[in-house]
Amino acid sequence: MPLKNEKMKKTCFTLLAVFATGLMFAQKSTTKPALSGKILLSKGQKIVVNTILAVESSLSPGMDVSNNTTSENVLEVKNSTDKNYTISNTLTKLKVNIDMLGQNTSYDSDKKEDQGTDIGKSFADKLNKPSDVIIDNATGIAATVNKAEEKKGIDEGNPMQGLLQMFGDNGDDAIVSGAFQLIPLGKNVGDTWYDTSTDAKLKILRSYTLKAITDSGAVIQLNATVEGANTVEIQGMQMEVNTSTQTISEVIVDVASGQVRKKTTRATVSGSFQVMGQSVPISAKANTVSTYK
Repeated sequence: MPLKNEKMKKTCFTLLAVFATGLMFAQKSTTKPALSGKILLSKGQKIVVNTILAVESSLSPGMDVSNNTTSENVLEVKNSTDKNYTISNTLTKLKVNIDMLGQNTSYDSDKKEDQGTDIGKSFADKLNKPSDVIIDNATGIAATVNKAEEKKGIDEGNPMQGLLQMFGDNGDDAIVSGAFQLIPLGKNVGDTWYDTSTDAKLKILRSYTLKAITDSGAVIQLNATVEGANTVEIQGMQMEVNTSTQTISEVIVDVASGQVRKKTTRATVSGSFQVMGQSVPISAKANTVSTYK
């Protein structure tokens, strides 16, 4: 269905650009089976997470967006008990490059001149702002304990910030818990197990298969299906967004510590959003590579 006016086109382009950027933030798991061993970390230990994301997105015929994003997060173990770790997550570097209808928008957190742009302002409260997350050392489940940004509310005049709420917890819980993976007790090569996450906006089903154990670590195939439904407000307009995401990941894990070494993911997203009386289809394909050192 063709878009009615330039204002709507601009809003929809912004939506798709943020949709593509937001794919870098995964959703956390809230249920896991009984696991063998525990995550082993030491106080003061740091893990540097480097992520490369490439997305090809489409918003109705002829409206394509490509997005390439690289980010660096530093995880630091601040405290530990016999049951959990407190880990600080800090987004330290971010580069975003978006091509949309022949126009390029870029952002580099290392460039001072980029900080005053719209996209720069949207990330200002996320860069170099530590957020503490508690990790259960026997399950890997994370719960954020320092989330001052929640009190700020959503700036309706800033569509970048307004849409990022769709992807949950600005990534803190997911990034920290994503750095660890334990294998259920008694699982052997070829075995499969499952976990689920459900809330008012998302339903997630994951299946894990232990593919191999090598000198580099355990190799796990992770398949996930995510069904999302949400209502967001951008510049005074209510938008109902529905998405279905299928992902296939290969995860390499250090068996002794439970720390992920590398994760490679291919995702396919389809869905639509309702705006100004129209239903607009959205779709995307994304490839993500994260390394943990």
